[in-house]
Amino acid sequence: MAKLSPFSVAVMALFLGLGGATAATVVETQRIIVDPGKAIAGAPIPVAPQSPEIHRSGDDQSLPAPVAAMRKRILDAAYSGDLEKLKALITSSKEPPAFSVNEIDDPIEYLKTQSGDGAGLEILALMTDVLEAGWTRIDAGTPQELYVWPYYANLPMDKLTPAQMVDVFKIVTSGDFEEMKTTGKYSFYALGISPDGTWRYFKPND
Repeated sequence: MAKLSPFSVAVMALFLGLGGATAATVVETQRIIVDPGKAIAGAPIPVAPQSPEIHRSGDDQSLPAPVAAMRKRILDAAYSGDLEKLKALITSSKEPPAFSVNEIDDPIEYLKTQSGDGAGLEILALMTDVLEAGWTRIDAGTPQELYVWPYYANLPMDKLTPAQMVDVFKIVTSGDFEEMKTTGKYSFYALGISPDGTWRYFKPND
């Protein structure tokens, strides 16, 4: 009998130790799918931009009840022509709405200074125009969620449709519109109400 090498002896010992099995051991494998956005630690996952939520004039039935109620209260006060009614609405709020980017002492007196007639009636008329121009919802599902009038407040001014431009011209002049196109943003008055019905602001859009 031929003498076996040490290596052959080791192989035979291993074979006999396994019970002489001749079938190969099958090892199950799993297919791992890697998300391209997570392939690199810390890499952002691309998110497709969402189109703004637009509701044209007359579509107020889609508003949450607290928002619709506050809108009506503001409209009623504005249409009355009585700034004292607007003042009562402002002071009844736990968080008075903002009317300027700067701090002001008396909202009613401030609104009078911003009104061309000096009595505040022009600004009340503008408030009704804004609230009847349709609305949009911004930052939906976040603590900053707001219902904003007019609906085109966050739309690019150079991308508006002819129908949307008609809505814009109900509030701003063509000259104002041309200036807004240079900045790309609506910068005239806008009004915001939070989902719980809190009136947040009525001021130039920033």
